[in-house]
Amino acid sequence: MKTALCIDSLLSRDDSIFLLEMALNLFPNSEIYTIAHRQGAILGQVETRPIVSSFLTNKAKNLDVFKKNFWIMPSAVKGMPLHKSIEKVIVISRGYIHGLNFPSHLQSYLYIVDWNLVDQSELGWQKLFSPYVNEWREKALTRYKKIAVSSETLKEQLELPNAEVIQPTFRTEEYPFVKDEDHNFLFEHHLIYSHDLSEDNFYTVAKVLTEKGQTIRVMGPHEHLAKVKKDFPSIDFAGDHCEATSAMYSHQAKAVWDFSRNYFPSRAFGGLCTGRPVVVMDSKLNREYLTQGTYFLKNFSESDISNLHAEIESSFLSLDRRALRRLGLKWNERLFKSRMVKFLDKNE
Repeated sequence: MKTALCIDSLLSRDDSIFLLEMALNLFPNSEIYTIAHRQGAILGQVETRPIVSSFLTNKAKNLDVFKKNFWIMPSAVKGMPLHKSIEKVIVISRGYIHGLNFPSHLQSYLYIVDWNLVDQSELGWQKLFSPYVNEWREKALTRYKKIAVSSETLKEQLELPNAEVIQPTFRTEEYPFVKDEDHNFLFEHHLIYSHDLSEDNFYTVAKVLTEKGQTIRVMGPHEHLAKVKKDFPSIDFAGDHCEATSAMYSHQAKAVWDFSRNYFPSRAFGGLCTGRPVVVMDSKLNREYLTQGTYFLKNFSESDISNLHAEIESSFLSLDRRALRRLGLKWNERLFKSRMVKFLDKNE
């Protein structure tokens, strides 16, 4: 049976690409359909498959440009014809690709991992098209015979009472655990991920921690943090690296700070996998996934950050590192694969 695997974009590697790769392993003869693709941006088996993309491929060479073309997303998606040989459509959607046109007789499966790939509150004149685009993507949900979502929070947001909840996974194998007896743990720094963290908010966190004599290490993009670099030259900016490097920095951290606006707190789970506590924003999604070993920040006021730091200082040494690792590994690849196999009506 010829299968089409669909995803919003192939412009940069993120958690949804890992989910796509797992689906590719289940359907070795499948083709990939995407709104925009930059050749060579996604290394690995993705680039070995036939890839069909929309006219936006010629315009959107990075994710920022892709998001700014939000207003013509319906035209781009609807204009992508499926090959006549396709009999099964599997869509991993972050809010747009599920609007693809396909004959009603095809087997269709929709896994909604995210609905907010594009933050519409940050759009400019494109906001004028929001009612039209949102109506289009909501109507498209009715075309699928089976729907799954990535969280109870998303299920409630989209008002899909019959949707199955299949929690995502991440590269757990990249976060090995080093036993206490095999390493002299110093827990000497705070590891902060810069993804989705504004310069003003980062500055406040850095100010509070530095004044308290804490060492800060940063992973992720830092081009937007010029003022932080200037005023806090002692901060170590490691850059944006893979999970294996993240694990190396995480092992000796007092806490891992992650404020990424993502559909799944994979970086926070990575911190837990190494046996370290994590700091995240106090949101419904984070509360759904993260329990023990997690500190929730309500806002970026100096007083809240200071109070949270005091909590970390009083407890980080007493935490059960193995228990935290078990929490981090809870949503592992094997569990995700078995649940997806069942959802997709496929025998292993």
